[in-house]
Amino acid sequence: MNTLIQSQEQMQTFFFISSLGFISLWILVAIFLFYLIRAVRTFSKIMERVEKDIDSIGDTTKEVLEEVKDNAVFNFLKKKKSKKS
Repeated sequence: MNTLIQSQEQMQTFFFISSLGFISLWILVAIFLFYLIRAVRTFSKIMERVEKDIDSIGDTTKEVLEEVKDNAVFNFLKKKKSKKS
C-alpha cells in the first residue's frame, strides 16, 4: 500500500510540473505570435508605401524618357547613329 501512495504522489508531482511547463510554453508561444503579428503588420505597411513610391517613380521615369526623346540633342545623336548602321 505504501508503494501505491508513493506512485500517486509521484504522478501528482509529474502532472503538476508538466502543467507548469505547458502553461509557460503557451505563454512564450503567445508572446512570440504577438510580436510576429506586429512585425507582419509593419512589413505590410512598408510594402504598401514602397508600391506607391514605385508607381510614382515609374510615372516620373516615363516622363523623363519622353522629355529626352523629344530633346533636339537626342534626336541629332539618334540620326547620326542610324546613318552609320
